[in-house]
Amino acid sequence: MPVFQNSAQMYAVLGQLWQQLLDHPEQGPKFKQAGLSIKFHLTAPDGVIWIDPQKVHCGPLEERADVEMTLSGDTAHAFWLKKIGLPAALATKQIVARGAMNKVMKLLPLLKPLHEAYPEICRQHGLPL
Repeated sequence: MPVFQNSAQMYAVLGQLWQQLLDHPEQGPKFKQAGLSIKFHLTAPDGVIWIDPQKVHCGPLEERADVEMTLSGDTAHAFWLKKIGLPAALATKQIVARGAMNKVMKLLPLLKPLHEAYPEICRQHGLPL
């Protein structure tokens, strides 16, 4: 059974997480300055999450992104719990990416506060750690 019960729960959890990056006093401005847009196509449950320097959008959006990643909700959950790293997930095709991955790799250090915040967000939403 997937970690996320449905798309609404996945949007609530991952949307809250990404919004924390945009709102973070140190990392948020750095992400915004990079000017990178990322679209995540998620499966099990199905959904789309779009992050750009100004907002987090959960649900279909017909705009082009600098980077598009396809992954399962379970893979996203494992990534945020640091059970799988991005390079390993890409190598094993748990995450399939298109676009400016060199820019994404440079932004990985900005995600540290999100990795730290994710377990508490999981507890708030009753997800397993």
